[in-house]
Amino acid sequence: MTENKLLNKIKEGYGKYESAIKKFVYTDFYLILVCACVFVGWVSKCAPLGITLAVVLACITLLGADDILPLTVNLFSAVLLVYSYNFSDYTYLWPLAFPLGICLIVFMIKNGRHKFRPGKMLLPLMVVAYVMLIGGCGYAIKDDFIRAFPDFLLLGLGVPIFYILYNHFLKRDPQRDIPLYFSKTMMYIGLVMCFQLLTVIILSKKPITSWHDNVWDVGWSNRNGLATYMIFTCGMTAYLSTRYRQGWIYLAIGLFQYVCLIMTFSRGAIIFGVISGILVFIFTIVKAPNKKIHILYISFIALACLIIYVILHKDINEMIKALIGRGIGDSGRIKLFKEAWELFKAHPIFGVGKGYVGTGTPTNEIGIYWFHSTFFQVIASMGIVGLMAYVYYYWARLKILFSNIKNSFNLFVFAVWIGFEGYSMINTGTFVAYPCMALVITMTLLLERTQTDFSGYVTPYNCSTPLGAKIASAGGLKSYKANKKNSLSK
Repeated sequence: MTENKLLNKIKEGYGKYESAIKKFVYTDFYLILVCACVFVGWVSKCAPLGITLAVVLACITLLGADDILPLTVNLFSAVLLVYSYNFSDYTYLWPLAFPLGICLIVFMIKNGRHKFRPGKMLLPLMVVAYVMLIGGCGYAIKDDFIRAFPDFLLLGLGVPIFYILYNHFLKRDPQRDIPLYFSKTMMYIGLVMCFQLLTVIILSKKPITSWHDNVWDVGWSNRNGLATYMIFTCGMTAYLSTRYRQGWIYLAIGLFQYVCLIMTFSRGAIIFGVISGILVFIFTIVKAPNKKIHILYISFIALACLIIYVILHKDINEMIKALIGRGIGDSGRIKLFKEAWELFKAHPIFGVGKGYVGTGTPTNEIGIYWFHSTFFQVIASMGIVGLMAYVYYYWARLKILFSNIKNSFNLFVFAVWIGFEGYSMINTGTFVAYPCMALVITMTLLLERTQTDFSGYVTPYNCSTPLGAKIASAGGLKSYKANKKNSLSK
């Protein structure tokens, strides 16, 4: 066999591989496979198994896909592999970074040969990053800047870089039903988190009456971080109920996730999660293609919940009592808010910087002092300059959201953000680079790209294919067939 023939054979084989992968990664089976591997790695507490499987699946996708969208499940489920805070459980697997890095380079070279477009959120993100860097000027000492630098790399630079890469490698196709695929991804990730929480609760063997005293920890986060992430997945799952004829399935799965969110016993997340959930379920009715059937679904689910309550009323009542037993204390937040306000009054222009170490010990893993509020964290750490930067950032984000607020996806994202931003006003979500802010900025980019109102029932899930795109744009299989029949008759 000549060298040219061999090269042609290799090209032909790789072409078939790419074609197969491009179809496979847009299926539910792929999403389930990735999430199943993540859960197996977590529940077995076997880092070599879980991380190796995750890397292999990511490499297979990187080598074959022509779009970053299918990698969303890999990117945002990876954190769920972490089952302990002991980094030595994972660091010895660093050689796996080499094949992953090589495959990433191949993906970038293969799919990055087009004009770079900065995107609408890049400038606001860079403004925030700059202000984050200069926060504390005139107050912070050298040690404070050094302490805050890792946080700046992750949040200040990491999130904009994530946005740049996602923006550049997200295939531009206005007819592709991106919201459908993204929401399915969030649904499966949400189910993994629910199973993790239930596993921790069951293995604890704690009676329901003492659940409020247990800070459920799944390894990668405690109950607050877990509940924060669930606010995203619950809403996106419920969105799917407006896209499929079997909408009751997604309503039930969404409700299951909201119940799990409540079982975290994270009070703030429950309050804002419920507010977000009420909006979500209202929007499912507003955007349901068949409102009568949809309301019937909700009625059946409500009846099923009532039956479950009758059967398990003792346990459910105990859980409610345990939740009430947590009380409505501020957990020291009022003291932190007062401290932030005093710091702002003393250093109003640039604040005291992200490297400030306060009177208490509410720091994260890299030593940043938490004020447990987006507003108070900004004014204390970055002062008036920081507040202006964040006003600009939120204005840019909300402008994208409200430019097409009547679209189904925009409405559900709005409901999710109400929950996330509301909770972040009394917690740390806005300053957690991954997964929180990476997910927020990804959703913003999807809103930026999705101008079409993808609503109505869609039969084929793989809407990245030309056929799927045509059916999606026609408003469903029935409409597509009718249009095709009309065109043929002409």
